[in-house]
Amino acid sequence: MSEVALLNVQTLTPAAVFRTQNGVEDVVSKLERDVRAMELDPTSEKGRKHIKSVAYQVSRSKTALDEMGKLVKEDAMELVKRVDAERRVITSRLDALRDEVRKPVDDYEAREKARVEGIRGQIAKIELLGQRLDGLSIEALNEGVEELDLLKVYDFQEFSSRADLAVQQTVNALKAAIIIAEKAEADRIEAERLAAEKAEAERLAVIEAQKIREAEIARSAAEKARMDAEATAERERKAVAEALEREREEATRKEKEAADRIAKMRREAEENARRAEAQKKAAEEQAERDQVAAIKRERQRVADEQAAREAEDKRRAENKAHRGKINREVLASLMSAGTSEDLGKAIIGAILNGSVPHVTIGY
Repeated sequence: MSEVALLNVQTLTPAAVFRTQNGVEDVVSKLERDVRAMELDPTSEKGRKHIKSVAYQVSRSKTALDEMGKLVKEDAMELVKRVDAERRVITSRLDALRDEVRKPVDDYEAREKARVEGIRGQIAKIELLGQRLDGLSIEALNEGVEELDLLKVYDFQEFSSRADLAVQQTVNALKAAIIIAEKAEADRIEAERLAAEKAEAERLAVIEAQKIREAEIARSAAEKARMDAEATAERERKAVAEALEREREEATRKEKEAADRIAKMRREAEENARRAEAQKKAAEEQAERDQVAAIKRERQRVADEQAAREAEDKRRAENKAHRGKINREVLASLMSAGTSEDLGKAIIGAILNGSVPHVTIGY
């Protein structure tokens, strides 16, 4: 439809358009009716290309009519004012028609831009969760994991690969930070436990010293009693000595048991520290391997997309060159048969548009 409208404008004469009553109105109105009668679909790639093509044909029709007006002005200066007014009508109405035709595409592209910006904003939030994690508590890191679970269910559409990479990197960063925070918390708890054990050992030592002092007082009392009464003192001395011996043995045994417990707890703490360090190192190495693999996959995807675009561009260029060659050969044959170049082009355009029944051009 757009090709027919353009050919009708190009085949008109300046006199027929500008020296005939309502000539411009008839041409512009016909263009408006023809264009507005088309079925335009901005939701598909083919439909958007068609809309842009129609808008371009309207602009070409406007230019052709404007050029006719210039010729009339040059041939008949007395018609200058009327022709200029008609040109303004052409420009205003066909610009408005062009904008009307393009509006669905412009609206669609604006929606697409907003959609893409929304997806990129979600990906940026995911990436931000994996940054500046040093010093955060385990609770804060776990909240980050929960927030990530909410963000990653977003429909990322054609950005799914990039979103998956951002999610994986953030998950790795959060896991590593949680391991570090858990180790720090374990170290703090262990330090508090060791301090408590040391305080308890010191308390037991004070109690033991007190017992020794009390035993010494008892021994002195027994010695004085022995001086007062030899027989009674001797029995009491032996009893006190035996009690002291038992207390010393018990104290020695308790001290040894306390020392053994402290040494065992120290060994366990050192083993836990070594195990946590090994787990941290393994997590960091795995995160690095995952990141390298994700980057490799992303680079391959970009390379594949670039190769596909280049192949499509080459195919389109070759097809365009092939069609142009055949069209030029058809035009040359028409001209050799006595047809003018402009009429030959018009005939080819009509054939391509399907306006000439039973006639086609094979490409």
